[in-house]
Amino acid sequence: MAPSSPGGSPKQTPSSVEEATRHAAGQTAQVVRSVLEDPRLRERIPGRSLALLGAGLVALAVVLSWLPFFPGMHVGWGVVMLVSAVLVGVRELHAAGRSLPEPVLRVARRTEHPLFLPAFTVLTCVQAFLSLSLGLVPLLWLLAAIVLVYDQRRALSALVAEQGTSSPEEVRLGRWVLLGTLVCAVALFFTWGSRGGSSFGGFQPVHVREWTMDGFGKEYEDHYEYRYDMFANYAPGYATSGRGRPLASLAVLALGGLVVLTRGRQARASLPPWLLPVLAGAVTLWGVTGLASHLGPWLFLAGTLLIDLAVARPFMQRPRAG
Repeated sequence: MAPSSPGGSPKQTPSSVEEATRHAAGQTAQVVRSVLEDPRLRERIPGRSLALLGAGLVALAVVLSWLPFFPGMHVGWGVVMLVSAVLVGVRELHAAGRSLPEPVLRVARRTEHPLFLPAFTVLTCVQAFLSLSLGLVPLLWLLAAIVLVYDQRRALSALVAEQGTSSPEEVRLGRWVLLGTLVCAVALFFTWGSRGGSSFGGFQPVHVREWTMDGFGKEYEDHYEYRYDMFANYAPGYATSGRGRPLASLAVLALGGLVVLTRGRQARASLPPWLLPVLAGAVTLWGVTGLASHLGPWLFLAGTLLIDLAVARPFMQRPRAG
């Protein structure tokens, strides 16, 4: 019989937790596959292209985020995502046999590079992570990321696939960097700072009573008129997470790059050896510049410390010349 806890329930071992996690991930992947491979959905998309569906969701999310009653998005980042989504949409429509103007096609042909769609998928996942919350726009980003990741799953898995048998040092490096990255990702959801309240001013209706004198007394007349009030439209202060910090998207991309480079031997071998420590140092510097009396930045710094130690260890263990 399996060992039981004092309460009578089976005790969870690390292996059983890992198996449960894999089972849940497999079930989720099966649900996603059954939905995205449903003929009733695919037949409604020109060319049965999931990339076109994902690009459409990205474009809709960007446009909605610029409306005043939805969560805002940085204009520059939004323009990059919107233009990329339009280019992907044009390419997929052309592949589906739709007639398009030649100038549009010339621009869209720039997206035919095999890494364009995977890169667009990665950027979409970064934005989905940074905007993850309750709401219509975050849901659109999440759906777009799921659709694009499923469509580009083979290209993305090739980036992190292990080529050949890894040495114990490489396995250790990949595990510690992955652990540090997960700690950093969790830390971005915690509070990093706060923004104080501010007044934007505006016109407000003000009650006005006017009076006139006649031979026997005063006559009063009440009405409302609009007057400017500098303290109108006050926005209260609120806490901000690490995902709202400047350059947060670049920090997340750097963390993802560290995971890819430490897991994919072929990708790591094709790039300069100094790229890993540079990425680790850049992420650490980004975290240090946000240090404050909150849990978020200190937890992020702990994650970067794990990454830095793992990346620096192979360099320290190299034999010195002479």
